[in-house]
Amino acid sequence: MTEGFLIGGGLLLAGVLLRKVAGPIDWSVFAWPVNLIVLILLVAGIGVMYALRRRVYAFEWMMHSSAAVPCLLYAAVLTIVMGLLPQVRSGGIPWLSQMLTFWPFVLIWAWMMVISALAALNHLLRWKVREIPFILNHLGVVVAIVAATLGNADTRSLQMTVFSGSPEWRAVDDEGMVQEPGLAIELHKFTMEEYPDHSPKRFASDISVYTEAGQSVQGVVEVNKPLKVNGWKIYQYGYDSSRGAESEYSVFQLVHDPWIFWVYLGIFMMIAGAVCLMLFMAPKPVR
Repeated sequence: MTEGFLIGGGLLLAGVLLRKVAGPIDWSVFAWPVNLIVLILLVAGIGVMYALRRRVYAFEWMMHSSAAVPCLLYAAVLTIVMGLLPQVRSGGIPWLSQMLTFWPFVLIWAWMMVISALAALNHLLRWKVREIPFILNHLGVVVAIVAATLGNADTRSLQMTVFSGSPEWRAVDDEGMVQEPGLAIELHKFTMEEYPDHSPKRFASDISVYTEAGQSVQGVVEVNKPLKVNGWKIYQYGYDSSRGAESEYSVFQLVHDPWIFWVYLGIFMMIAGAVCLMLFMAPKPVR
């Protein structure tokens, strides 16, 4: 495993140098259709690596635990650091508070994705029933990582402030620029329930959503219970805290993520793989 730890260390060093020279990763350059092109090249590259595994030692080595274990340890440490430190757009601890744009973090997880893809492909082409958990786990990792990274540039997150009785078409992005998401929201009623100490217990908005195609959808939006319309998820984000239950407006967060299905699919595959592994390892009844 010495080679694995050396390669991981080399990727960390290369990532630090890239961060100093090129700055943080700008995911916007991978917006559609660039991310599709990258995906095609990635799949082709993994296929070539697998085809040449008998001729190139490194490609065959990447399909074994001696490569996977060091990579997993590096990825786990970086992910734990990300989980322990607040991740903010600016400020915080330099580099470590922006892990998703930190080159070492991305390179290590890219290495993990390639290793998982090669291992899954190797077992898939040698199909056996007992290989199902392994294949599901590794393919799930690949699908989730690829979809989450390449789809990041296509994700849109907007905020829309809507006053009661007045449909609103305009929203603002993270940079404060006005955007038109292609739908309007009309607030009919804002509701808030309070605890005895008058702190918010539940707040929700009864709204109608109108699309440019003439579609009209009515529903109630509250925290963690979004309304899905035309590819957008509409979340309850805020209200006039100075007026509480008498707020005359609601603030909504609109999220559009066309790759989210594939992220969920990858997660589901990993869960299914874990379940299959437990079933296959279950002790057989004694007769």
